[in-house]
Amino acid sequence: MLLQIADILQDHDCAAIRDAVADPDLWRDGKETARGGARAAKSNEQADRSAAPVKGVTAKIEKALRAHSVFCAAAQPAAFGRMMVNRYQGGMAYGDHVDAAYIDGLRTDLSFTVFLNDPESYEGGALVIDNAGHEDAIKGPAGSVVLYPSTAVHRVEAVTKGTRLACIGWLKSRVKLPIHRQLIFDVETSLAELRESGAPQVTLARLTNLRNNLLRTFGD
Repeated sequence: MLLQIADILQDHDCAAIRDAVADPDLWRDGKETARGGARAAKSNEQADRSAAPVKGVTAKIEKALRAHSVFCAAAQPAAFGRMMVNRYQGGMAYGDHVDAAYIDGLRTDLSFTVFLNDPESYEGGALVIDNAGHEDAIKGPAGSVVLYPSTAVHRVEAVTKGTRLACIGWLKSRVKLPIHRQLIFDVETSLAELRESGAPQVTLARLTNLRNNLLRTFGD
């Protein structure tokens, strides 16, 4: 499942994040965290994860993701792993690759990208994800997130003008298999729609019980 969600962060949040990572001394060569074939494919910059401003940024983004009901319904996060703020400037790109199965000891079920500046401010730089043989090219608005399987082949196309700023990360889901996550997400979505339409409480209770039993059955 590939899912795009707008307004994970508000405009003022994105502006504050951009200010927090504006210091040139925060930035490192992105190849420092690449392994194997990914190292040759990767050309970008990463903010120093150990620096206090960057820790504050990633904590803020994680909090926003955990608080978003649609994101949590789709991802069923058990634990968030490494999060990094990346920057692509003229000519930088990240070729086709698949994320590692484990990062810092955490199984990576899902990957995500939170866009931190407007797509109109740079040219190129689309996140291209192979989705069952079809390529989705995504340049999300500032504050939006795209969630996708860590098993998917993906790339960031070369930025030809301006600067692309985003936060990327990985998480372990409490529901391991994608088909099971999809079933639970469908039930969660139906529950939300029924609540909105004023469905009888008995109907909501039955569907809630179904959702809970699916989590018991498929939970990792």
